[in-house]
Amino acid sequence: MTHIDGLRDIADQYDAFILDIFGVLHNGLRPFPGTVECLEHLKQSGKGICLLSNSPRRATDAARQCMDMGIAAHLFDGVVTSGEATYSAMQTHTRQYGRRCYFIGGPFVRHLVEGIDIEVLPRADEADFILNAIPGTDDAYIADLHQQLEIGLARGLPMICANPDLVVTIGDVMKQCAGTYAQLYERAGGHVTYYGKPYSPVYDMAHEKLGKPAKERLCAVGDSLHTDIQGAVSFGIASVFNLTGIHWDEVQLDHTPGKADIEKIRTIINSQQHRPTYTMGGFEW
Repeated sequence: MTHIDGLRDIADQYDAFILDIFGVLHNGLRPFPGTVECLEHLKQSGKGICLLSNSPRRATDAARQCMDMGIAAHLFDGVVTSGEATYSAMQTHTRQYGRRCYFIGGPFVRHLVEGIDIEVLPRADEADFILNAIPGTDDAYIADLHQQLEIGLARGLPMICANPDLVVTIGDVMKQCAGTYAQLYERAGGHVTYYGKPYSPVYDMAHEKLGKPAKERLCAVGDSLHTDIQGAVSFGIASVFNLTGIHWDEVQLDHTPGKADIEKIRTIINSQQHRPTYTMGGFEW
């Protein structure tokens, strides 16, 4: 396990970077302190940058959200989201899933069904399939979720998961994502199709946007061992595990908040089948 102080330590080894968004560039509300400076240095060094997020938003919406936070458009070359991958798949395979959809997600992710011949239903009892696009748990759209999933299971409805992440941190609050409920549905016997990390199609999309650099010159940065690191390893590229993301509470020193415990880091990484090339304590240059 190689720990780096910032991407400057390894920048010369890579031509392009695939960067997670939530937990790496920003916390859902604002960029982390080193984000803009690091991106500026990467671009000044001629590096390609593609943002790759398990957000159920369309790619243009995710880019706009970054720009609204002060991460300017010239600081990245492209954006790929699990939501965009889901949208593309539903455009192509609508007949495979049917026309009537029980949709789980907030109003701002309804773009996933715009322009597609799909009827969105508020319940599962008359649906052909379930579209699970939960960006982060909210009582407004999960109040009767478990009951609807039971109906879906009883009727054998397939589920499309537009966000394989299990959790996300918004500000200082950790919320469950679509992946948590997809996992519950799958364990109960339901069929789930996932779009996003750690699955290769979104890495193919990001690789394409970067001009297909040699994989040995490509590095991914993420804060989730389950999605970011597993996805990078499976795709055959180097990876940086950002400690100050969703796993931070698991790796902090017990009596010294803000400091990482090297033994805890080793333990959590060794518990995974896929291991990162590097660790880093926050996205910095």
